[in-house]
Amino acid sequence: MNKARVETLSDGVFAIAMTLLILDVRLPHVDGALTDAELWTMLAALWPIVVSYVFSFLILAVAWLNHHFLFHAFAKEVNRQLNLLNLLYLMMIVFVPFSAHLLGSYITNQPAVIIYGLNILAVVGLSYSMLHYITRHHTLFNEHTSQRMVKQGKIRSTLSIISYVIGVGVSFIYPPLSVVFYVFPLVFNIIPGTLDFSEWLLGLDLK
Repeated sequence: MNKARVETLSDGVFAIAMTLLILDVRLPHVDGALTDAELWTMLAALWPIVVSYVFSFLILAVAWLNHHFLFHAFAKEVNRQLNLLNLLYLMMIVFVPFSAHLLGSYITNQPAVIIYGLNILAVVGLSYSMLHYITRHHTLFNEHTSQRMVKQGKIRSTLSIISYVIGVGVSFIYPPLSVVFYVFPLVFNIIPGTLDFSEWLLGLDLK
């Protein structure tokens, strides 16, 4: 199976999903003119949706970077099983604009927080599944990829999974607090050096 076609389809899906996020950031239609104060009030009321847009875009950006790295550095070939896993992964990616809109509109409601958390948890879980599948099949795995890179990828996924599981659990106590755990994985995926610190903190030797 042609790996380039899989990557092209995936890039297109990510581009559409990331673009759809901004469509929810809009003011409601109002008949008649507004004063500046009224417009500022309406804009201020959009803050939950804007926040949801920003960190959902960042989450998808990180997911795209990790997906690109997975297929560029780890996978040298793609078989039917890996392609099916990737399609399931993309289905969860496409669902993000809906769950992000739900979260931004009902951030204090537990169902919205749970659905968003489970959506991103599914994305991270399927990414980990693809990494595990690739590394367990020598016909797919790029032998030039170091074991340190493999272990780092698994650490990122594991920490993200734990964070989202905790976030979903916290929603049963205080839903808005769950967002803190949903955003946390962005820290060690974006800020340089945080993964090395995590390795040190956990006492791991991945060299």
